[in-house]
Amino acid sequence: MELGTHLKGLFLALTTVIFWGTLPIALKQVVTTVDPTTIVWIRFSTGALWLWFWLPRRTTRRARSDLYSGRVVLLLGVAAAGLGGNFVLYNASVACMSASACQIVAQAGPMLLMLGSVLVLGEALRRVQVAGVVVLLLGLGLFFNERLTELFQIRDGYGLGLALGLTAAVVWAVYGLAQRILLREMAPPRIMRALYTCCALALFPFATPSALLRLDTAQSLCLAYCCLNTLVAYGAFSRAMSCWNTAKVSAILTLTPLFTLAFAQIFHLLAPSFFPADPLNWLGYGGALVVVCGAGLIAVGPLLHLPALPHRH
Repeated sequence: MELGTHLKGLFLALTTVIFWGTLPIALKQVVTTVDPTTIVWIRFSTGALWLWFWLPRRTTRRARSDLYSGRVVLLLGVAAAGLGGNFVLYNASVACMSASACQIVAQAGPMLLMLGSVLVLGEALRRVQVAGVVVLLLGLGLFFNERLTELFQIRDGYGLGLALGLTAAVVWAVYGLAQRILLREMAPPRIMRALYTCCALALFPFATPSALLRLDTAQSLCLAYCCLNTLVAYGAFSRAMSCWNTAKVSAILTLTPLFTLAFAQIFHLLAPSFFPADPLNWLGYGGALVVVCGAGLIAVGPLLHLPALPHRH
């Protein structure tokens, strides 16, 4: 039974990595024509419609009354704001930076989630995790070695993309904390249905559905994949978190930028005119690996059973 749970958690985490790793590559083709808010709205809408159709056919481990407790409603509101904000900000950052750069910056999310878990949930902070933060920040510097001056120009380009990406990481950490608490109260599919529905309704007044008509066939296929990605990736992520150790799931998710770099190269070789090459030198590729190592140290810290830093309660 334990082996089966382990393999299931590993499979779900790897599924999330593959879908998240390819997401910014597809988004990059769509954000040139449709604004980020509309893209996010259609992704949440399709996800919510599917879950409203599918979920009633499934059994859940919690009673329906759990949905109406004040604590759960508050947590759902916080999680929805964090998830919706992350989607919009991340989509906006994709318009400013390369797909791999967006994924590298997104690695700040697990770091912030770890810090939030220490501050909010009272989890232990281990020395290896502090070392991971230092390594991650060093890797970011190496990855952007050719664009360091641009990063301080936040009006456009990589500077704006970095600011949007870091803000997206902050609100994703808020979502992650809320979801970790919600998983004690509700089944993952029911959580995702509530979050997708809330986000779709909240974003509708700001969306421009007519912009979707401007997409060509290739862009429409990319958008369809983004919609599928929303459902599959976060569904797998939620289930992985519920059946496997959080630190193990986080450790697997740190591989996402490497998958993005690999898929970006593959797609560029297959269709160079549609998928441009990633503007990275060897130091940048090395920086990506360092970032992943730093994020990995943060994720696996709780599994190493090393002494935690002293802190006040």
